[in-house]
Amino acid sequence: MKITRTLKITAIAAVALSVIFAPIASATTWKVGGASSVNGLMAACKAGFQAATGDDFPYNGTGSGDGKTGIHNGTMDWAFSDSVDSAPIAGQIHLPAFVWPVAILINLGNDKRPVSLSTGTLAKIFAGQITRWDDEAIVADNNRSVNVIVYKKDASGNVRKDAKGAPIVLRTKQVTIYHTMPKQAIKVFYRTKNSGTSNNLTRAFAAIAPAVWTKPANDSFATAFPGDITKDPVHFRGAAGSGDVANGVKATPYSITYAEVGFGGAPYNLTIASVINGAGNAIVPNSDSSMAAASMATVKADGTVSFNYGNTNPAAYPFTATTYALALTNYGDAAKGAGVKKALKYLANNCAKDNPSQGFGAFTSTNAFAIAFASQLAKLGS
Repeated sequence: MKITRTLKITAIAAVALSVIFAPIASATTWKVGGASSVNGLMAACKAGFQAATGDDFPYNGTGSGDGKTGIHNGTMDWAFSDSVDSAPIAGQIHLPAFVWPVAILINLGNDKRPVSLSTGTLAKIFAGQITRWDDEAIVADNNRSVNVIVYKKDASGNVRKDAKGAPIVLRTKQVTIYHTMPKQAIKVFYRTKNSGTSNNLTRAFAAIAPAVWTKPANDSFATAFPGDITKDPVHFRGAAGSGDVANGVKATPYSITYAEVGFGGAPYNLTIASVINGAGNAIVPNSDSSMAAASMATVKADGTVSFNYGNTNPAAYPFTATTYALALTNYGDAAKGAGVKKALKYLANNCAKDNPSQGFGAFTSTNAFAIAFASQLAKLGS
């Protein structure tokens, strides 16, 4: 009897455990890819997404171009892209899901002091017109008085936001910087794969310094480059994705690249430059400065965004980007459409807000991006 009872208890326990660890019957593993900019954010948000939805989406972003291809050929349920899809398929829509700063990442060898660079100087560096760190323009940017932003905060120390979701500036304070720059050549790492990050940076350069950047923005940095980038292999080195260019800069003293803020931290440990904006303020790329830029942007009825690169908002970071969720209005399956809608709603409303260290802006409900996202989201499954 004791043996029989023990076996029964063991069997019951086994059934209980199988129930606990069995896959949720309604759980879905979504096929998603595209922009590498959101790799860190998706990793940070994954556990919360799974807990809230019961679903999963293994994400390994390899580039916005791959995301566009995936939504076009049906290998992805939705995709992320940091640039507008200029050739969408029937029923495809853009949802402005995230706002973030394109950070300028630098390796000056053992010199870990802060670096400030104006938008005009950066345009010339990435165009190959400034090729040395001791160029007079870089020296001038780093030996001057600049204004830095002091934000208004609440009782808990959080930055207060206005109705558009932009940080409220309390005041600016003047800081004098002195930084002797190394007498070394600059090595520029750029993305070789089609990249929305490249598109956003070259779009800003073309607007801010049209005499320098004489070609229109493009997902291909080499295509947007004002010249033939292959003719200068000494100063320009290509790598596929954000992690690749960050690794290249990590391994190469006196180099520079552009990527998401997260690629400045461990294991890369790169210097993240402050960028001197249109108001003359040295701006650190983060969620607050990107939302300041977003508050000056135009969000169209189709969900696409145009940034105002000539704005003089004191807190705006000049190189700010949008990540779009590319989705379909008709998935041919009402349940699938509803599932995609649920997934995208969670990601846009929670990921940036819950993971501020990733540098993505958090939308308020009255922000134009949030309103446009909700409007586009309502079209899914219609």
